[in-house]
Amino acid sequence: DRSLSRRPMGRVADPLRAMGATVTFEHGDGLPMDVSGGPVRSIEWRSESGSAQVKSAILLAGEIGGVAVTIRAPHGSRDHTERFLVALGADVVVRDEGREVSLVTPRPLAPFDLAVPADPSSAAFFAALAATAEAGELRLTDVLRSPARDGFLLALAAMGARVEVDTIAPTASGEETATYIVGPGVERGIRIGAGQTPAMIDELPLLACVAARAAPGQETVVSGAAELRVKESDRIAATVANLRAVGVDAEESPDGFRVVGVGRRALRGRVVTHGDHRVAMAFGILGALHDSAIEIDEPACVAVSYPDFWADLDRVLA
Repeated sequence: DRSLSRRPMGRVADPLRAMGATVTFEHGDGLPMDVSGGPVRSIEWRSESGSAQVKSAILLAGEIGGVAVTIRAPHGSRDHTERFLVALGADVVVRDEGREVSLVTPRPLAPFDLAVPADPSSAAFFAALAATAEAGELRLTDVLRSPARDGFLLALAAMGARVEVDTIAPTASGEETATYIVGPGVERGIRIGAGQTPAMIDELPLLACVAARAAPGQETVVSGAAELRVKESDRIAATVANLRAVGVDAEESPDGFRVVGVGRRALRGRVVTHGDHRVAMAFGILGALHDSAIEIDEPACVAVSYPDFWADLDRVLA
């Protein structure tokens, strides 16, 4: 869609070209892109962004092309690809807390059946709803449980919400699922730095909206999240502008934002999503409680990742 088409893909194209693929763009470095394969070369690639997408592109190209690859990054990132490759029999080595990942000796992978776990990023919106509610609880079942993805739930707990883990089970991908029980209690502001952002990068606009519900005057500060500026929208700019539009004190920094809590005060205004599904859903949660009246300019954009979001929100609120 048009929001994904604005996303810069040059950082994915560059290592694939270095491996021997031909990659062309119709305009700039956004989608659509054409990839012509062929014999590929082994590569050692230093990723400036630390993007899991770049890492996965190189690992999969190495596995399919039958060549060894190594990716080095300034920090760790989501590790689903390397965990799944290991579960399927690939010779993958992870070093330096995920900053270096190598496919050492490519070999054929085992066939598999997989029940896809519930997505932590989608579940996060309803966890936020429960954490900022006045009463009650939500049970979120069969959600992927991963140290690379649980940062948002840890942040909710740090802000005072009740977050419990139940019914842990293994999956064929070498990871686990769990049932999360979430209840109200958000009161405190928190600080999130570069070491914590990879585990909640897509949930940071939602965290900003939750931070608006902290006790009046409580500040939440996020840094080390420059990656947000090259998502489907500039999520730092969009989140801060929309918080201000509905009556919340917020400001940008080059790699993050600051939000000041307003407590239970009703929020009103119009949100400009820029076609970004996560911005739409985050402000949908912010406006769902406490007599607020927040208008979302493009509610249908949630279909990118969660087509039934508004129906599920209505059902939970009922």
